[in-house]
Amino acid sequence: MRFIGWNLLFAVWLLVSAFVLPHSPFSLATTWISAIAVGTLAVLSVGRPAVRFAITAIAVFLGLVALLAPGMSTGAAVNNAIVAALLFTLSLVSPIDAASEPHPKQAA
Repeated sequence: MRFIGWNLLFAVWLLVSAFVLPHSPFSLATTWISAIAVGTLAVLSVGRPAVRFAITAIAVFLGLVALLAPGMSTGAAVNNAIVAALLFTLSLVSPIDAASEPHPKQAA
């Protein structure tokens, strides 16, 4: 469940930052479309762990846009690059492995 939660948190942040930070029209569209795609894929990854690799591809694309797209402010580019790196790292963890983590023992 943590996998979905973190991905949804990053997706919401991307969506908010797309409209708060100064973007070019291309980077604005790329950011909010990536946010919606990551959120959707995170929810779909529950039954299909391989879907996380689509999030990996989106993270790589988002990172490249942050580095190469003209017209983005420095803050927006750094923000998108950091979120892309976090999404990429998180996508390397299988949702099944994350779901099978032991829970802390409850006090008796």
